[in-house]
Amino acid sequence: MTEVQDPATTEALDEAPKGNGVASNGNEIQGKHIIVVHGYLLSGTGSNIYSCNLAHQWKKQGHSITIFCQDPRAKTYEWVDEFVGPKDPLPKERVARGKARVIVPDIDGLLPVYVYDDYEGYTVKTIPNCTDEEIERHIELTSKAIREAVDLWGCDKVLANHALLSPVNVKRALEGTDVPFDIKIHGSGILFVLAPHPVYKKYAIEAIEKCNKIIAGTNHIVRQVKETFEAESEELKLDDKLVIVPPGLDPDVFTPCRNIFKNINKFLDTIRKHIAKENDGRDAKKINFPKVGYKSTNIHTQLVNIGKTYNQRVCDSDLPDKFPNITKEEPIIMYFGKFLNTKGVAEILLCFPEILKKFPTARLVFIGFGGFREHLQAMIHALGTGNLELFRAAAQSPDENGKTFLQSTIDVKKHFPYRLDAQELSRITVTGCLNHTELGLILPLADIVVVSSKANEAFGMVAVEAMAAGVLPLCVYHSGLVDVLDEVKKADPELESKMHLETNPGGDFEAADGEHFTEIFPEKVNEALEFLYPEALGGMNNDKNSNKIKKRLRKLAEERWAWDGICKSLANL
Repeated sequence: MTEVQDPATTEALDEAPKGNGVASNGNEIQGKHIIVVHGYLLSGTGSNIYSCNLAHQWKKQGHSITIFCQDPRAKTYEWVDEFVGPKDPLPKERVARGKARVIVPDIDGLLPVYVYDDYEGYTVKTIPNCTDEEIERHIELTSKAIREAVDLWGCDKVLANHALLSPVNVKRALEGTDVPFDIKIHGSGILFVLAPHPVYKKYAIEAIEKCNKIIAGTNHIVRQVKETFEAESEELKLDDKLVIVPPGLDPDVFTPCRNIFKNINKFLDTIRKHIAKENDGRDAKKINFPKVGYKSTNIHTQLVNIGKTYNQRVCDSDLPDKFPNITKEEPIIMYFGKFLNTKGVAEILLCFPEILKKFPTARLVFIGFGGFREHLQAMIHALGTGNLELFRAAAQSPDENGKTFLQSTIDVKKHFPYRLDAQELSRITVTGCLNHTELGLILPLADIVVVSSKANEAFGMVAVEAMAAGVLPLCVYHSGLVDVLDEVKKADPELESKMHLETNPGGDFEAADGEHFTEIFPEKVNEALEFLYPEALGGMNNDKNSNKIKKRLRKLAEERWAWDGICKSLANL
């Protein structure tokens, strides 16, 4: 396995590309035509944002970028220069240097996914629930669209996201050409499909056999790939093909806050514009929670259905009205990401009443979307009414797979206060989904960001983005999150010790224990705030100590994970 540590550099030349990104003297040049194949959206979290960031940075570096995806809303994104819909003919010319063209190929309306979620305009099925004919039809339609583009415009390289199904789409599209392709493994395809359903390995193997490199963000992903394809490792030449190139961040989007009031005002102005364009987000006035009695029944399905009554992929339509009047003296704890049972979101909320006892001015902000959004809201509502049964039902009603939002072994009554009064309850805010520009304005307001995932993570991008914004992340230590914490430890052991949440003591760090998290998290928050503000607590003040820590965090993130160098590495693999 080759480990990429120092990003490669590419000298800018005036000479035009020869179709393969190589000048006549053999040197690498800028201005490649790179195709990214990502079978889902280009907004939200994870691999979606990864694809956006690649495109954005490669544009800056002078490449021509074509993205195949299934995001019909991509035509509204500022960074997208050209959009080609499912029924549109392809333009005759290749997209210009420094520009991005998004193509949404026609897939007959059926979208195969790893974990079920709603996608507007599509019939959605998890891959194991698709018939063989449906999978082959998806591959046929997507690969045909990619090949048409390659034949028309030429291409220097292709990047396919995930283990399924984009790589096999690309492999079949490129048959008979000399165009190389790399595969970026994000983890979810392996975790949710290949591991429990190895019958689908044949599609991944078909692509891996022909790919140039397999890009892993962390050592955890390398292990995951090797374990999944252990029997085929030698045949697939995994040791030669696997490279570690971490995901990156845009240091221009995530920057420390210099003036809390300017950030808040700019954030609210941006949100109002967002709502003016898309006003179908959640509005608390329109929500009625299920009624539950003693020894409450399962309300999981009811809460999921409530979450389908509004658009979860935009900010809440009532956000400007409910956004708190934050002052400099209020420490802010923040979570951003998906609201899933695997992310530890419910455990964070369960701990907050205890944190308020120690820090009465603390605020908790949740940013995101997901199938457990209304479970979170019902739990918050129950805290304000003192309704233990509603809280317990929302937190621990099992889904169709027996999974619960809050770990089922946790004794809710042990942590549940009688009730939070109105002032205390107002210290919890849920924003809904924010785009990266909006997140870049609100994230720096935080003192602490919580990375609390109970399941495997490919990489700790949330932690890295928080650091770039000068915010201290409290990060569980397992799977791909280990690489981030270990890298910080090499450079600044003190910072790492404050960030490190040991939530699986003595374990193999392949998952976190939510119950142990609830035991250690309040004290870890106490330790973090005293580290930031040894003399006096405050959210965004001029405390010299906290400002020094913010600079240390920012410096680490920028030096190790800025997209510029990482994208140069990826372009020149």
